Amino acid sequence: MRTLLFLSLLALAAPATARINAAGQPSSALHGYVLGRAASSGDSLTDAARFFEFANAQDPGKPTLVRRAFELAVASGDAEQAFALAHQLQASGGANPELGVLLLSEAVLKKDWKAADAARATLAGAGYAQVVSPIVDAWVRFGRGENDAALAILDPQQFTGFARSYVTEQRAHMLAAARRWPEAAAAYASLRAGSPAGISFIRVGEADAVAEGGDKVRALALLDGNDPPTVAARTRLQAGKRIGALAPGPRQGIAWMAARLASDLSRERPVPLALLFARTATFLAPDVPAGWLIAGDMLARGGQRSAALAAYEKVADDDALAVSAGIRRAEVLEAMGDTAQAGALLRKATTVPGAGSDAWVRLGDWHRRASAFGPAIEAYSQALALTPEGANNWGLWFLRGSMKEQAGDWPGAEADLRAALQLSPDEPVVLNYLGYSLLDRSLKLPEASALIEKAAALRPADGGIIDSLGWSQFRRGNFAEAVSTLEKAAELEATDATVNDHLGDAYWRTGRRIEANFRWRAALQMEPSDKQRRELLAKLDYGLDAAVAMAN
Repeated sequence: MRTLLFLSLLALAAPATARINAAGQPSSALHGYVLGRAASSGDSLTDAARFFEFANAQDPGKPTLVRRAFELAVASGDAEQAFALAHQLQASGGANPELGVLLLSEAVLKKDWKAADAARATLAGAGYAQVVSPIVDAWVRFGRGENDAALAILDPQQFTGFARSYVTEQRAHMLAAARRWPEAAAAYASLRAGSPAGISFIRVGEADAVAEGGDKVRALALLDGNDPPTVAARTRLQAGKRIGALAPGPRQGIAWMAARLASDLSRERPVPLALLFARTATFLAPDVPAGWLIAGDMLARGGQRSAALAAYEKVADDDALAVSAGIRRAEVLEAMGDTAQAGALLRKATTVPGAGSDAWVRLGDWHRRASAFGPAIEAYSQALALTPEGANNWGLWFLRGSMKEQAGDWPGAEADLRAALQLSPDEPVVLNYLGYSLLDRSLKLPEASALIEKAAALRPADGGIIDSLGWSQFRRGNFAEAVSTLEKAAELEATDATVNDHLGDAYWRTGRRIEANFRWRAALQMEPSDKQRRELLAKLDYGLDAAVAMAN
C-alpha cells in the first residue's frame, strides 16, 4: 500500500512542468503540495513558497499547509506573505513564540506599540525570551517617547551572562538614538574594549557619537583601520558628512539584536530558529546590511544557494559591506559551478580602495583550486607585497611556494618553502611539503627524511604525512618498515590514490604481489591524476620493475 501511494505521488510530481497551467500554477492543492515539497528539498525556496501558498489557497484551513507555507514565506524572505500567514495561524489557535516574533516585527514596522506589547507577551515561554523580551520592551518604550524608562530597562547590572552582553550593546545604540552623545561614546568604548568580535562596527558607532558630540578630531583618530566599514566612515567624516547611527530607532535596534541572535544560534549549524531571526532582521531593517549577510550565510550553509545569492545582492554596491557580500557571492557561485562569475567578483574585490592582502589571497586560492598556477603565484605575490613588514605570514610563502612547485619552478618553490619554514619551523604542513618535494626529486635525501620525520612526530594522525614517512623509508630501501608505516597511512586515508599506490609498491618490493595488484587497482578507482593513472596501468600490466624502467 505504501508503495502504491509513493508511486502515485511520484507520477503526479514527475511531469511537473507539463501539469502547471498557463498561469504558472499547479492544477490542484495536492499537486501544489507535492511540487512545494520537491522545490523545498532542492534549491528553490521562492517556488516552494509559491506552491504551498497556492495549495493553502485551494484547500484553506489545513494547519499543516498553513504552517509549511508560513515557514517557506519566512525562509524565502517574503515579509508580506509571512505576516499574513502568521495572522492566519494565530487566528486558528496555532500561536507560539515564533509567530510572536513575526507579529512583533510587523507591529514595530507599523509603530503599533500596543500590538508590539501583545506580541512580546507571547515570547514568554521561549528560551531566548531573557534576551529578546527586555530589549524589545525597551525599544517599544523608546518608540513611545519614554526614553528614560527605556534606558532604565537596559541596565547591564541587572543581567548576567550572554544576556548582559546583548543589553550592553543595545544600551549603547539607544543612547546614540537618544542623542546622548558622551554617554553613547562611553558605552561604545566600553564595548570595544571588551569585545574583539565585531569591533569594527562598534568603533564606527563610537566615532559617530564622538563626532556628533563635537570632537571630530578624536572621531577621526578612532577610525584608523583599513577595513571597509572603518574606511567608509572615515571618508564620510572627512567629507563633512555624518557617519550615521547604527540604530537610530526601534526597528534598527531590534534588527541588530535579531541579526546577532541569528548568528549566535547558528554557530555550529544552521537551524530554522536562527533563520527566523535573520529574516526578522531583514524585514525590520533592510537598510542594515549585516542582516542580509547573516541571512545569506545561513541559507548558503543550508544548501539554499539561490536564496543566499538573492540575500547577498541586497547589499548595495556602494555600501561598506559590499566587498564582504561580493566575496560571499563568489563562494556560492563557485559552489554552484559558475566559476567565471565567482572569479570576476574576486578580481573586483582586489580593486576597491583599501583592498588588502586578504583580497589577493582569496583570488589566489580561487586560481589554485582551478590549477591556474601562474595567476595564483601572481596573486599570492601581490598579497605578500601588501603584508606588513615583520608579519609571520608563513602561510603565504607556503602557498606561493606550493604553486611554484606544481608549476615546475623548483628553485623558486624551494626558496619560498624555506622562507615559510624559517618563519614557522615547527609547522607540520611546511615540513612535510618541503621534505616530500626534496624526496620526490632525489635531492638532499638525509634532510628530506629528517623534515618528514619531524612532521610525523608533530602530527602522527595525519595520513598524508604518515604516507610521506613511509615513502621516505621506501626510498631508503627499508621496505618492510615502509609496509608497516604505509599500512597505517592507508588506515588514516583509505580513499587516497597516492597512499594506496605507495602501499602497492611496498607490497611488491616485499614479495606480496597479489596485495600489490589489489592496492594499485584500488588506487585507479580513487581519481588519480592522468600521469598517476598511466603509471598504475603500467604496474598492473608489467609489474613494478618494468613500469619504473619504462617511465625512465
